[in-house]
Amino acid sequence: MSRKTVFTTFETAKLCHVSPLSIINWVNAGRLPAFRTPGGHRRIRREDLIRFMRENGIPLSEELREGSGKPKVLVVDDEASIRDVLAEHLSTRSVSYEVLTAADGFEAGRLVATFRPDVVLLDLRMPGLDGFQICRTIKADPETQRTTVIAMTGFYSPETESRILECGAIRCFAKPVEPSAVSAFIDSVFEQQQGGGRRRPARA
Repeated sequence: MSRKTVFTTFETAKLCHVSPLSIINWVNAGRLPAFRTPGGHRRIRREDLIRFMRENGIPLSEELREGSGKPKVLVVDDEASIRDVLAEHLSTRSVSYEVLTAADGFEAGRLVATFRPDVVLLDLRMPGLDGFQICRTIKADPETQRTTVIAMTGFYSPETESRILECGAIRCFAKPVEPSAVSAFIDSVFEQQQGGGRRRPARA
């Protein structure tokens, strides 16, 4: 079956689980790109819809997930420079990932539930919910407990590492982190998963 490349406002509303009026308002506000047919009807391109849904934490249906293929990584850090560097590196290299970012624990919780990342790259010290709480929450929920959590902290100590590993993380990087080292470790996680194993990598 060929996949749709253009959607009506009604089809878009159904995929986003909102009313058609909400879609029209988003289009009129410039949040959701759309074009008009010769008859004046609004149409939304598939790639624009997927981008909008991902940026706003709206879960993708199976129809939209089809063919995306890339593993998903959520970068959680209250420092914008760190988020941006890691996200750019992970999403633009030759073997790239689908990446979203969160600036605090509350936003991270929302995106874990909607974006459903395969890996969460998690800073341990943030305003609100800290990384330890977030990790425990992810691992306590049957819907997200298989999510891989990789921690990073500017206050590294063996005790800190032991504590976050007990919460369910598989690795703790000391800041400043080298993006290539992080991506290489994430690669190894996906390679193990694709090989049929969910075993935890050894501590570094």
